[in-house]
Amino acid sequence: MRLLTLDIETLPHEVYTWGLHDQQIGINQIVKPGIVACWAAKFHGERTMHFSSIRDGEKAMLRKIHGLMSEADAVIGWNSTSFDIKWLQGQFIKVGLGPCEPFKQIDLLRTARAKFKVASNKLDFWAQFLGIGQKVKTGGFDLWRDCMNGCPKAWAKMEKYNKADTRLTEQVYDRMLPWITNHPNRSAYSGEHCCPKCESTKLQARGYAITATRRYMRFQCKVCGSWSQSVASEPGSATIKAVA
Repeated sequence: MRLLTLDIETLPHEVYTWGLHDQQIGINQIVKPGIVACWAAKFHGERTMHFSSIRDGEKAMLRKIHGLMSEADAVIGWNSTSFDIKWLQGQFIKVGLGPCEPFKQIDLLRTARAKFKVASNKLDFWAQFLGIGQKVKTGGFDLWRDCMNGCPKAWAKMEKYNKADTRLTEQVYDRMLPWITNHPNRSAYSGEHCCPKCESTKLQARGYAITATRRYMRFQCKVCGSWSQSVASEPGSATIKAVA
């Protein structure tokens, strides 16, 4: 199974406005809508970090990430379901690209919100919280403005920032892995009896998972710590349902 970690950066909308606070911007005030500025992506377990920006040509940039996403069985990101994937798909349809080959989505922000209570659910906080590292400091909006003005040094820093976010996301994924409930089942892809999260065959039988009418052998992965259970119920497990 191929997992693609992905992060994008966007350029802001350029608009006419009479004020700085509580503004309602009409579509006839839009001078230039925002676009995807660049993206960085990496297949899990592979060394190559892929990157492209609008300096390569917008359609060429989008075609490249469209191809990588089509190779992936699942895409990993931080707030990627609501942000990165939707932004990319909006740009795909704009330039005439169809949908990617179907893939699963592993949005780590959703796991963070569902499973944990910590001070912040920003990627930068989680990376520092787990002792992994931290985001590259950008200096704020000036970097985006300088990129819009075509500054080579600004684009070099943007590329560094984008790639670093992708690496951090992948490392946070590795730590969150046993907690991710919607992770695609690796054993279904490999056809092997293995951990559905990390594909390790080092599984330890740890009692039974009990449902209302069945019991299933339960396992814990000795590598990533994930829990799983057998697909078939144990012989002799109850089949009688309670009735009112």
